[in-house]
Amino acid sequence: MTKTMKFTVTVLLLTLLSIAGARAQEQSTEAVLQSFVESYKTDVMAVTTTFGIKVGNDWWYVNAERAQEAYQAGKNKQYTLHHFGPHTVTLHQGMPPAPTWYFEFADRATLDKIDSKIWTATTAAAKSTSADVTALDIKDMEGFTSDQKYTAIAYQVIEHFWKKDPIEITPFSRDGALPSHGVDMVALYTMKDKRIGWFSIGPEEAANADRGLEKGQVPNLFIFTKGRGKGQLGDSEFDIEAGMSIFIGPYVKHVIYNPYDEPLEGVFVLFGDNADFVFGQSYLDFLDKYHAFKS
Repeated sequence: MTKTMKFTVTVLLLTLLSIAGARAQEQSTEAVLQSFVESYKTDVMAVTTTFGIKVGNDWWYVNAERAQEAYQAGKNKQYTLHHFGPHTVTLHQGMPPAPTWYFEFADRATLDKIDSKIWTATTAAAKSTSADVTALDIKDMEGFTSDQKYTAIAYQVIEHFWKKDPIEITPFSRDGALPSHGVDMVALYTMKDKRIGWFSIGPEEAANADRGLEKGQVPNLFIFTKGRGKGQLGDSEFDIEAGMSIFIGPYVKHVIYNPYDEPLEGVFVLFGDNADFVFGQSYLDFLDKYHAFKS
């Protein structure tokens, strides 16, 4: 065999191996996504929707239709309860047939970290501002614009579709955290009307110190479980320590910093969605609509 023939054969083998590797990666990605689909079929928090998934440059989409059946309970059958599932959930390769919202993974490694529970999906998608680049993002396809309804659906899907356990346990530590608002954060639970997360403010670090982050239109509740810190809250400064909670109303300045040697840690709750700035709705408007729904 001549050198030219050997070179040609080598190139051919490398090409075939590259194609085979790409196909294996594609099949593997599809298998991972299918495992999330299978778990979503029995998720009691599943919603009826269609959404896209983009991993790198590859597209899939999911159709989900919730199965729900009412039944009467109680001594006098005075209560109406519901059975949920199994739902109809299907995975398809390619872009969604009609414009919709979608999850964009920066790369396959991000999907693997969520699949292996190194990150939660909501942690990977957490932003300080809308301009932030994250490992996972929720975007709209061209020709589709999400309103408050679809952002609420997307939050519910990101919280439940990307967790496969019937009891959704979320470990939290600095090792599994990602930076947000200047500190390490793990998102614990996210919906349109609330966001719950764990935070760790390391020595000489500060939360919300950047201009534009020190105030928000939704209330915040901070529950401190470890360490000490300082807080610029409104027009005053307060000492912070474990065993303390602080409620911050809308548009009240709140910068929390740690001048000590050990991390300041705890849990925060955001009541509402700061993204509603885009829709011109205040948190109090949201409460008015919620109260009207309940009346």
